[in-house]
Amino acid sequence: MSMELWSLVWGGLLLFVLILLSANANVSAMGMGWGIGNRDEPATTTGWGARARRAYLNHLENLVIYACFAIPIVMTGLSTSLSVLGAQIFIIARVLYAIIYVAGLTVGGIRTLAWFGGVVGYAMVFIALMQGTM
Repeated sequence: MSMELWSLVWGGLLLFVLILLSANANVSAMGMGWGIGNRDEPATTTGWGARARRAYLNHLENLVIYACFAIPIVMTGLSTSLSVLGAQIFIIARVLYAIIYVAGLTVGGIRTLAWFGGVVGYAMVFIALMQGTM
């Protein structure tokens, strides 16, 4: 399987882990009755649990964008060294982003830098895709 697709697979696993972290924090804060109920009352989770939720929502948004570029590049056989490097940068940056966000690290805008690294990664895949179609 191509690096572009492996990055998508690992990105999906990261999303699942972040959702599990958020769900665990919600049940810890709200109780099991809330967790197995209809959850009409919104969760009041704070701290790392709330950050895990925000991280998974952000990751979901970025994973969808990445998938929109990674899947077509593989399906059309247009994978290049640029798209492979972009895929590697994307998944490494997204893992770092998740760790930094859930841990609550804010020094020097490090979370924003990790987020931007992911954007650079999927931009590289997009550029390779566009170059291959011209």
